[in-house]
Amino acid sequence: MSAPLVGFLVGIVLPVSLAGGVTEPGPPEAAAAVTILAEKPLRALAAAAAEPKLTLRAPRQLFLRPRMPGETRRPSLDVEVSARLEDLETAENLEDYYCLEEVWDWDDDTESVYEPDCDPYEEGAEIETFFFGSHRFSLPGTYRVWLRLQRSGETVIAGNVTVRIRN
Repeated sequence: MSAPLVGFLVGIVLPVSLAGGVTEPGPPEAAAAVTILAEKPLRALAAAAAEPKLTLRAPRQLFLRPRMPGETRRPSLDVEVSARLEDLETAENLEDYYCLEEVWDWDDDTESVYEPDCDPYEEGAEIETFFFGSHRFSLPGTYRVWLRLQRSGETVIAGNVTVRIRN
């Protein structure tokens, strides 16, 4: 960790609540704890910036038509989610991202799986960077939709997006 970062973080003093609602600066040990805790997220941030990312997009909010009198089936709504694999140039090994299996978890106890049939990897082979999934929901709610891109059953990269369906 660099010296300027340590100097900045050690200077932080956390407030400590006392009985009666009065707040006073915390002990110096509290500032040292902040230094240790803040170091890990900064390292994780730097590592995440150097790896490919998976970004999912879906409509923010959708409306499910209510069931009309006399209808025997509950109305349903098709939701389309797209995903883009970005910053592939930062990958250490491009072969890890070649011919990935898509596993869509729709957060309603269902999954969709797509297993592509690809030739063996060769240097310069085209790597798929756009993914698309569609699912039919029949109940309103907030769903966390996950896409896991896998190779041989192991997740290479994953991402999620929230879908809200209202009546």
